[in-house]
Amino acid sequence: MIMISDLSLLHGIAEKIKKLETNREKLGIFLKEIKYDVDISGGDVLEKKISYPIKEFKGRIKICATDGGSIQNSYHGLDIILVRAVSVIAEYSQGKLENIAYFPNAFPQPDIEIVFDPFTDEEFLLKSSLIRQKKEILTTIEAVKRFNPDIVLLDGSIVPHPSSKPQKNSVLYQNYLEVIENLEKLYSIPFLAGCSEDSRGRKFCEIISEKILSCIESPLVPELKKILKGTRDTNLLYHVLDVGERTCVFRYGDSPVIKDIGEKGKNIYTFYMKPAEFDRPLRIDFYAEKDVIKTAEKLASIIHMLCCHSSYAFPAPLVEADLRAKLKEIDIEVVHKHLVDITGLLPSLMKLRRETRPFR
Repeated sequence: MIMISDLSLLHGIAEKIKKLETNREKLGIFLKEIKYDVDISGGDVLEKKISYPIKEFKGRIKICATDGGSIQNSYHGLDIILVRAVSVIAEYSQGKLENIAYFPNAFPQPDIEIVFDPFTDEEFLLKSSLIRQKKEILTTIEAVKRFNPDIVLLDGSIVPHPSSKPQKNSVLYQNYLEVIENLEKLYSIPFLAGCSEDSRGRKFCEIISEKILSCIESPLVPELKKILKGTRDTNLLYHVLDVGERTCVFRYGDSPVIKDIGEKGKNIYTFYMKPAEFDRPLRIDFYAEKDVIKTAEKLASIIHMLCCHSSYAFPAPLVEADLRAKLKEIDIEVVHKHLVDITGLLPSLMKLRRETRPFR
């Protein structure tokens, strides 16, 4: 526990945060007042208005929601990775859950990966991430074959983060290519979307800066653009969107991963929505080769129906998938203990010194 002797330092930081948030709020209120009146279409933006109301979803729907979990640990001569993924198949009628199933089951045994390569810490974490992503994709594909859902939701984006791409000369590059290869199979699934729980995206702020601020003659514009450069989309849209609204649809944008996906990368789109009164907007990435706006409208309606907590804007089936897929430290400790019981305490299985210090 740290002790802060100079509280004036914290007060100064707090004042800066409050001032910046006040300026963001003022900009958000301005955008809220004009969100139905301005035309920001063109380029990467597919619709005219800043925001649109979400239509209420009625009827029956079968949803496949997938999430994965992983945990890893390093030992003296090897590394251990545990990974699993769970698809939750939830059937709703008139907004009420009627049936639920799990694939491959409610609590599947994790895959065990033993890594003998002398990776750096960063490479080891990337290896674990790529294995988990591949597991999530393959589990989703198999669940769709078995249950034939109407829509598929993933926890996170449907595009791997740029940090997931290793250098071409890396031994991990083949793992990355396997993820990209399986993504192409995933994109053939109708009504596929990814829900990002805590998005750090800035594309919408860039759109506002280009489409609106650049068209305003005011000495305040340079300062407002500076504020937007340091603002995440959800931070701005918290002040713009009302509950039950979504933003306009826009293209996902450029990234090294999008280029590797190829032509299909041109069919990935994004919007934000606000399903909960006391939470921030939720980012949705989705794939559509045609009827992009209709697809966005349908996804927004269904996802809004699934977000049933006023202070937590996330689809309930994905929350369930997360709880089922999550792995704990004790899980990898059990695997390590069983290995030691079988082999004896070999040097390779010794814990790192930082984990066995006699004094802490």
